[in-house]
Amino acid sequence: MRQPLQARSVATRMALLDATVDGLCRSGYCDLTTNDIARRAGVSRGALLHHFPSKADLVGAAVEHVLRRRLDQFTQALATLSPSADIVDAAIDAVWSMFDGQAFVAWAELWVAARTDPALSAVMLDVEQRFTEQSRGSAVEVFGGIGTFPVEALSLVRDFIFAVMNGLALERLVPRQRRPPAEYLAVLKATVRGLLDTNRTVT
Repeated sequence: MRQPLQARSVATRMALLDATVDGLCRSGYCDLTTNDIARRAGVSRGALLHHFPSKADLVGAAVEHVLRRRLDQFTQALATLSPSADIVDAAIDAVWSMFDGQAFVAWAELWVAARTDPALSAVMLDVEQRFTEQSRGSAVEVFGGIGTFPVEALSLVRDFIFAVMNGLALERLVPRQRRPPAEYLAVLKATVRGLLDTNRTVT
């Protein structure tokens, strides 16, 4: 029994977006072509153009698609935290898990491309702001019961954690000798715990 037309349309659109993310991870933004994406998705070029008339339209939708995947990963990671666990260790381990996969690689590819593409840069800045706002709110909920930091400081703790993890995840994209991620994460945990265990504010 065939799917209803609307369901097939949604499935085709999702297949194209997933194929775009896969293409970003495998070939990079510069080598990403609509013909290759259609082939990866198993649809005709005409079907691709029906949903996304241009590469810019497709990439813009892919940015939103990656954003949703990263937010879902972030929410799911924090949802796994055990009430009895060390909150700093557990939260940092959970957040790190979202930096180890296709969504982050695609995100990194898009940001590199956005450096010289004003239109893509505008789209990326918009979705990055939304991701930051939502994940800051989650960080306040997770760390709010530790120490006496104001909300602004807890948001900065979140930004610090993400800055370290972004750098560590980017470093892993280039194969070479390096320290294991666990060593960096151990230092990050100790630093964050030291910040949250004090009564000082961060400015």
